[in-house]
Amino acid sequence: MGDERDGTGHVPLPGAGGEPGYEGFAEYDRRQERIGRQVVAAFALGLLFGVFGVVATHVLPIGVTAVFNPYGYFLLAVYVGGTAAGIGWAALCSLLAALAPLVASMAGTLLFEGFDTRAWGGGSAIETNVLLVAIFGYGLAAYVARRDGIAGDVTAGLLGGVLLADAADKAAPGWVEYVPGFWLWPAAVVALLVMATIALLRGNTAGRARALASALVIPAAVILLAPPW
Repeated sequence: MGDERDGTGHVPLPGAGGEPGYEGFAEYDRRQERIGRQVVAAFALGLLFGVFGVVATHVLPIGVTAVFNPYGYFLLAVYVGGTAAGIGWAALCSLLAALAPLVASMAGTLLFEGFDTRAWGGGSAIETNVLLVAIFGYGLAAYVARRDGIAGDVTAGLLGGVLLADAADKAAPGWVEYVPGFWLWPAAVVALLVMATIALLRGNTAGRARALASALVIPAAVILLAPPW
């Protein structure tokens, strides 16, 4: 009678030695660690993006600001949502990716001439709120876009297509949100960000090709159906 001990004289851990369930517990612990690291990374990256947004607004050329704000924030949301372990974690990480830059911007702009909404949202409180909701929604949609098959391809393409349409609106004279100087290199950078978004969300060449084709539909429809003012 008594405890069965291994060769070292210690009582073996429950499930060790090949007993069923041990590998499952170990994988569960690793999964929880990955989730914890991802949540921390979403918040830390959000803060970092917010600080960079402040610097870009006050120091860097206007073209850099026009690209980073808001497209950089959308790429961050796609990353944290597309790599989440579940829909609930995607929602939490997307929320952190939306709010952390706002917190960093509010703190960082105090070092300049008071709080400047241009560093986050581009202007009014309404625009800021719309951007917060859009970034949160992008993170959730990025999680959905990880699904296999045509549905995932189309969702990934729609996420990229919206950004392409917005960039086309800023690059074309006479459109609603035209930004002088947005064409050529800022628009090209946005196109690269869209391709990076699609590459992140789709795992094979065929899926990426379908997603890219879907992405081109939205700006084409905007150009054809909504002519310049």
